[in-house]
Amino acid sequence: MRKFWLVHFLMTICVGLAACLVFAVSPSEKNQLESFKVSTLKGLSAVAVTVKIVRDDPNTLTTIREQELQGEVALALQNAGISVAPPRSDVGLYVVLVKVARGGKDGTLCGVHVQSSLLQIVQLARDTTIRTEAQTWPAFSQGRFGLVTLAVAKTMVTQSVKDQVKDFAADYKAANPKP
Repeated sequence: MRKFWLVHFLMTICVGLAACLVFAVSPSEKNQLESFKVSTLKGLSAVAVTVKIVRDDPNTLTTIREQELQGEVALALQNAGISVAPPRSDVGLYVVLVKVARGGKDGTLCGVHVQSSLLQIVQLARDTTIRTEAQTWPAFSQGRFGLVTLAVAKTMVTQSVKDQVKDFAADYKAANPKP
């Protein structure tokens, strides 16, 4: 009888832990796990980071700079335990694309779109001699769009980037648990 309760107790703990792991990943990663039965992040040893800001006008939201944002992303990834390396073929490329456009009658509004993704070198199934770069995370778009005042646009961009890095780090950790 004691053995039954011990087995039942251990199984309950295992199911609970598995549920925690499933809920710890983003909806996109969960979808990917259901589709592929494995994460495209599994075994990824490091990532390179690049940030690109696309403005409708060079004077739109100049308080955000690519180099500063790239440094913040790299630091956040490192703080999450993810190795950041220079770009090369054996690491993923974590890309943050920020698009900003001024709007409104008086130009005080700003359209903002923030999209993060991971690109990796992949081989075509039909011809394995062809290697190319493809988006492997997220499985579906997790971009954030908003129309805000210029006064809060920088805060929105910064927070959106932080949220997306947090999602990536959680998915990365779930795919590559530390022993």
